[in-house]
Amino acid sequence: MNHAPTSVLVIDDNDDLTENIVEILDDLGVYVRVAGSGEEALEIFDERRWDLVVTDVRMPGINGIELLAQLKERSPGTPVLVMTGYADRDTRAAAHRSGALAVVHKPLDLEAFIELIERVSAAETPVLIVDDDDALCSNLTDILGEQQGVLPHPAATLELARRLAACVDFHAALIDLRLPDGDGLSLARELERRADGSRRPVIVMTGYPEALEGAEEGVEVLAKPFPVPNLVERLREIV
Repeated sequence: MNHAPTSVLVIDDNDDLTENIVEILDDLGVYVRVAGSGEEALEIFDERRWDLVVTDVRMPGINGIELLAQLKERSPGTPVLVMTGYADRDTRAAAHRSGALAVVHKPLDLEAFIELIERVSAAETPVLIVDDDDALCSNLTDILGEQQGVLPHPAATLELARRLAACVDFHAALIDLRLPDGDGLSLARELERRADGSRRPVIVMTGYPEALEGAEEGVEVLAKPFPVPNLVERLREIV
């Protein structure tokens, strides 16, 4: 691994699994801490800045989805991977709604798991994805996460998106127009202009593109439904 995170917090009550992960990451020169519960994880999390958090879903006390939400309250920009042996649709949706970077299945394919960690650690281009459609947001997050150098930050609400934008200097943003707590165009206007006066590429997604004709110079409009490969190609051009 050429670009490893310097610090990773692993949260799981399965001792055999965590020992295996720690051994692998130790060999890569990564500083690793382990917590066996959500409560213990919250105490450790506050000790320092973490480059990556990896958490199981089913644990005693606070479960992984509840923990994810609390971690995002404390540090919205910290990437969090969720592990689960029960990756049903509801679990995946809840994880992505709370801002998970990815959901990985147990039993872990450790080689693929390390490759995922490597992609996260090497990413230098953060991209904000704001959409309350769980399937679309998850799909876009997974696809962009596979692009070299790109680190997607998903959010299902304006509230989480604004907290992310306050601590991450996004290279670009992809925002749905209709969100549960407001109008995505207002967020697009906030993000399109950086503090230094430069422009940030912003794409607003909507099923009603005619409503935005001429609404805002500098904000690109993408009509739903759209071919995902076309979007990925467009994002490659701007990131």
